[in-house]
Amino acid sequence: MQIISFKDTVLYKRGFWLSAVALIAAVAAPSIVDKSMFDQPAVHTIPIFILSVFWLYFLQNGRFFSIADEVVDCGNYLKVRRASTEVKIPFSLISAAEVSTAYRMHRITLHLRERTRFGTRVDFWPRASQWGNLSAVRAVAIDLSERSRRAAVADAPKPRDFRGSRET
Repeated sequence: MQIISFKDTVLYKRGFWLSAVALIAAVAAPSIVDKSMFDQPAVHTIPIFILSVFWLYFLQNGRFFSIADEVVDCGNYLKVRRASTEVKIPFSLISAAEVSTAYRMHRITLHLRERTRFGTRVDFWPRASQWGNLSAVRAVAIDLSERSRRAAVADAPKPRDFRGSRET
C-alpha cells in the first residue's frame, strides 16, 4: 500500500477556508470597530457579500470541494477518503486518469465507469515531491490509466465458442 496523494490535503483545504474568512474579516473589521456598519448597513454589507460570493465562486470553480483527502494505492484497487467517507475503487472501474492544472497546482482526475459516493470522478493532488514536476505527475496518471485498462480487459466477459455446441 502506498499513498499517492498529498498527505496534508486536509490542512491545505482548511488553509483556503481560513484565508477566505480572514480576508472577509479584514474587510469587515474597520466598519465594525468604528460602528459605521450599524449606521449604514447596506453600504458596508454589500461589499462583504460580493467578496463572499467571489470566494465561493473561486472555490467552486476550482473544484476545490471535490478534492479527495487521501488516495492509497492498494494494488488491485484505490482506497479514496474524503472527510469520513471512504470508498474502495477497483481499477476496472476507472475509465481514464488525466492531469490538469488549476491555479498553478497539478491535480489528477480519475473518471469512473460507474457512480460512487464521490460521483463519477475523483480529483486528488499528487504527493508534494511531484508538485513541481509535471512529467512525474503525468507518469502517475499514465500508470493508473494502464493499470485500469489491464483490469478492464481482465474483467471483460470472454466470448463463447459456439462451434462445438451445434444441435442436430
